[in-house]
Amino acid sequence: MKLHPNDLSRIQKHELTAEKIEQDLEHLKTGFPKVDIVKPATLTDGIINLTAEEKAELMEVYQNSAVKVLKFVPASGAASRMFRLLHQFQEGFPKSDLSFEAFLNQSPFQPLQRFFESIEDLAFYEDLKSALEQKGIVVGKLPKGQMALKFTHEILAESGFDMSNLPKGLVPFHKYPDKKLSAFEEHFHEAIRYAVKDKKAQLHFTISPDHLAEFQKKLKAVQPEIENQTQVNFQVDFSFQHPSTDTVCTDATGKLFRDQKGEILFRPAGHGALIENLNNLDADLVFIKNIDNVSHQHTAIETDQSSLKYKSVLAGLLLQLQEKAFFFLKKLEKNSDNQDFLKKAVSFLRKDLNVHLDIKDKQDVFHFLNRPIRVCGMVENTGEPGGGPFWIKNGDGSISLQIVEKNQIDLSDPDQKEKMQASTHFNPVDIVCSMKNYKGEAFDLKTFVDSDRGFVADKFVGGEPIKGLELPGLWNGGMAHWNTVFVEVPVQSFNPVKAVMDLLKPGHQSRTDV
Repeated sequence: MKLHPNDLSRIQKHELTAEKIEQDLEHLKTGFPKVDIVKPATLTDGIINLTAEEKAELMEVYQNSAVKVLKFVPASGAASRMFRLLHQFQEGFPKSDLSFEAFLNQSPFQPLQRFFESIEDLAFYEDLKSALEQKGIVVGKLPKGQMALKFTHEILAESGFDMSNLPKGLVPFHKYPDKKLSAFEEHFHEAIRYAVKDKKAQLHFTISPDHLAEFQKKLKAVQPEIENQTQVNFQVDFSFQHPSTDTVCTDATGKLFRDQKGEILFRPAGHGALIENLNNLDADLVFIKNIDNVSHQHTAIETDQSSLKYKSVLAGLLLQLQEKAFFFLKKLEKNSDNQDFLKKAVSFLRKDLNVHLDIKDKQDVFHFLNRPIRVCGMVENTGEPGGGPFWIKNGDGSISLQIVEKNQIDLSDPDQKEKMQASTHFNPVDIVCSMKNYKGEAFDLKTFVDSDRGFVADKFVGGEPIKGLELPGLWNGGMAHWNTVFVEVPVQSFNPVKAVMDLLKPGHQSRTDV
């Protein structure tokens, strides 16, 4: 690797080293090892299906606990992906000789049929209508195609709402009789249902530094009202992906990619970089949920028994497992060599924490018990994209439960492809994490990362193809060496917004008949 004179200062600014850049380039060249799937995790093998009585008991365990809890929300993305299809419509329809109906009948644009038919159900519709009327455009007075273009231009234009450049968390998601709420605001209302202790709730959002001022402005505007309405005091913090987690990329020839100024391009390394942010939090339990997966409060209330209260169930199960693990660890620390006791500890590891390994001695038992625990909700696979729960074989010969992404699997291997296709559930990113060990000390979460679980992703910069490097995903390789438990949760709990059309789905509407 040949470095330019000013490269070292840029590398140091990111708190990186030339050796780390060399390592990244090698990963970009050779890729990462694929996971070795043993079998998919299923309801009878790796995913717990709790009874009503068990849920009630676990909820009580959590509600009666005095643990310090925090809700952690990855929210660094811009809304550009949400509005990608609208950009394509705005560019393509005016150049087409097709009618509006015929254009939308084309395969890529079919989702826009319902979007334009039901646009009045969007939270920002009234503002959109008002903005157009101020410009002399009366909704409904133009032909459908022209009206659709006016709506689209106002949504996307810098002189209009410029929504694709907003932080995703600040896009208005849900409509109520007297207000409209962004995903950011909805996470406060959701938190009061499971993340409040002593009338206090901690929320931590990981965002882009470019969006900090916008989030702070929104927080200042809405926090007093939410606290007055809910009688809950919210402590809200923001953090950014650390510059030292940025990575380099390569061009089409495999060389280190440089921008037009000849400088090395550094890119954020995906959500795996957030293990640094998670590691810096002070809490006993942390709930993790993505910014865009939040339901309308009407839907949340209707499905309260199955979609929000179960989070207390997951937390109760984690506390129950943690209590047992701490019991064994404290005994082992006192040099217990009792063989019956060791057998009970090994049985707990295998049956309750899903660690399948030929454990030979007390040191092994202690090592595998003294790890952070995560309890992950899993929903039935209905065709949504996302990682899934699998049993995999690790480098040390152990078999463990992991959340695996499609691009971690060698799909050219018929056996691995068949096992992936047999998966019955997928990961909605609904996770409860333990953060402290049996002595009450914070784990160093970075020591439980599998660095061989990164990704090489095809990206574009200014239309030019590049290969980018992403760190092991936060809930994939970032938590590879945690003790893991999967629990089936209701599919109603998963309401992500990947495209703006998703805001018209029932989970984001105040009516159940939409």
